[in-house]
Amino acid sequence: MAARRGKAMKALVVEDDPGTREALMELLAGLGHETEGAGSVAEATAAYRRAPPDVALVDLGLPDGDGLDVVRSAPGGTAVLVLTGQGSVRTAVDAMKAGAHDFLVKPLRPQQLLAALEHLGERPARPAAAPDRAEAEALGEILGSSEAIQNVTRLLARVAASDAPVFLYGESGTGKEVAARTLHSLSRRAAGPFVGVNCGALSPSLVESELFGHEKGAFTGAERRREGTFELARRGTLFLDEVTEMPLEMQVKLLRVLETRTFRRVGGAEERDVDVRVVASSNRDLLEAVAGGALREDLYYRLAVFPLRLPPLRERLGDVPVLSRAFLARIEADEGRGIAGFEAEALEAFSRHVWPGNVRELRNAVHRAYVLSDPPAVSLEAAEAVLSAPAPIPPGGAAGGDGALAVPVRVGDTVRAAERKLIEATIAAVGGDKRAAAEVLGISLKTIYNKIRSWDAG
Repeated sequence: MAARRGKAMKALVVEDDPGTREALMELLAGLGHETEGAGSVAEATAAYRRAPPDVALVDLGLPDGDGLDVVRSAPGGTAVLVLTGQGSVRTAVDAMKAGAHDFLVKPLRPQQLLAALEHLGERPARPAAAPDRAEAEALGEILGSSEAIQNVTRLLARVAASDAPVFLYGESGTGKEVAARTLHSLSRRAAGPFVGVNCGALSPSLVESELFGHEKGAFTGAERRREGTFELARRGTLFLDEVTEMPLEMQVKLLRVLETRTFRRVGGAEERDVDVRVVASSNRDLLEAVAGGALREDLYYRLAVFPLRLPPLRERLGDVPVLSRAFLARIEADEGRGIAGFEAEALEAFSRHVWPGNVRELRNAVHRAYVLSDPPAVSLEAAEAVLSAPAPIPPGGAAGGDGALAVPVRVGDTVRAAERKLIEATIAAVGGDKRAAAEVLGISLKTIYNKIRSWDAG
């Protein structure tokens, strides 16, 4: 392999097996780096004191102590790459929480090491502390000054400098994709693509092809080669939305790819390197999803190195005014009706609402109030009309005596027909938001999409 382009680094290899240590040192030297070896915690600590390395490759199974101590005690300018076996992912996760930059799964492939070292050379020089001016601008999509949302922005700014997987979770409408895009924009991968895939919206038979791509002729209908999202997101960020809706058999394959950092296209034989930062999301409680069997425990530990909860809007009602003004400014920029603000009472009414649909519901409510208002401001009357209005009634539906939406079902209708009426009416009642409809109905988003596909197929 050719030596790595760019500045040569001083590398410390901490590995108790002499053969493995020498092989890694030889590999690093072949890439143009100065190398030193250590076989124990004591030797690694002494090496740190003599001359802090630029990078340390650390195996956690050391004879005289916990390898995590080597991670924690690394000098400030040293990036730590943890070496782990296939069955030690949880330990590697602990190491990343202790300060490691990344972990590599043994047996180590030269391409994996080369990619990891190149990424280290692209890390921002600044520490991951309070957001600087550039970060503040990038965080502009996450609005609010409440303690709950400020905690989120601080954590996003801190974890952005790492390549560690992040698992965003929270109720539907809390802004998980916005948070994922913000994380991408703050990272060293910001110049690369951001690619999102809704795992719940994919047909089980197409999930593997969507993620990993396929070769021509791999299956019926595969008329040409197609790149999957792991390739499309190369050197960028891959956002796995609603990953808890992914079929379990596909979760096994995803786990293998994340651990080995290689994949094959469907119908292909060539191993391809993974070079993406993975961000996952779910509107479920993650531990409940694991306990209920919707998410494999080993995949949870691989994805949730940094789990981050997005708070519901009811926990930060003080942010409603700034969010409302931001949404109004965007709507006015698009429609230009001369409505530039809110009557004070209108904002107060919005701030008292519970917002079960969270930020997404607020955005839609501001738009409806905008339509109902006359210049120069959104009126209290319009805000109250929006907040008190019953759910919209779709064609074929009817309102019950209490204002709730009712779905007419006749004796003789099949269960399939009745089920379709209920699901379609619920989707319409929540403004077309299939995630919110799934929550109302107590079913998964994947079930919603599967039902729709079955109706389309006749």
